[in-house]
Amino acid sequence: MLRSTVSKVMWVGRATVFLVGLAVILALVFGVASRALGANGDPWRLGRGNVATAITALGGAQGVNGPMVRLTNNNAGSDDTALDLRVQSAEAPMRVNSLAQVANLNADLLDGQSSSDFVHSSTYRNETALGPGNAQGDGTFVQLVSCDAGDVLLSGGPANVNATTDMVESFPNNGGGWSVKVDKNGQADNFSVVALCANQ
Repeated sequence: MLRSTVSKVMWVGRATVFLVGLAVILALVFGVASRALGANGDPWRLGRGNVATAITALGGAQGVNGPMVRLTNNNAGSDDTALDLRVQSAEAPMRVNSLAQVANLNADLLDGQSSSDFVHSSTYRNETALGPGNAQGDGTFVQLVSCDAGDVLLSGGPANVNATTDMVESFPNNGGGWSVKVDKNGQADNFSVVALCANQ
């Protein structure tokens, strides 16, 4: 009888240890999981990953003078930033609700174009004198006009063309100017050529 009593006590002890151990394991597993997913409503944990399924908003009726949030990264490396925004490839990383210009927010490209692709200064118009043009030997005549040295050709075309004259070609030439070829149909007509240029 003593042996039976001792055996039952040992069984109860082992079962108790097992149940206590199981409770500890479950507490650790579900506790860690709840902490990993518990960012909604919980404080941010600095230096660790935070998971959220709802937007976090910061604001107030009166606001504050100056910025509401400031991020400063004083690391001595050369590849450090204060903010890293990451989204899916087809999504914009940021939204704004103001048209005001942001100081020191420099952009390298505008719609894929460098700043050198845009006109930085004033434009002007160059036009040839009204004249017959240069005969090409086939009944056509050519005149061309160029921009000032170092400037950029924007566009061009013929001017003062008589009704009896037919346009044959009008195009930019390799010398940075505009060429026009006409057929006068046997008439002694004069014409001129215009180039629109940009100062550089």
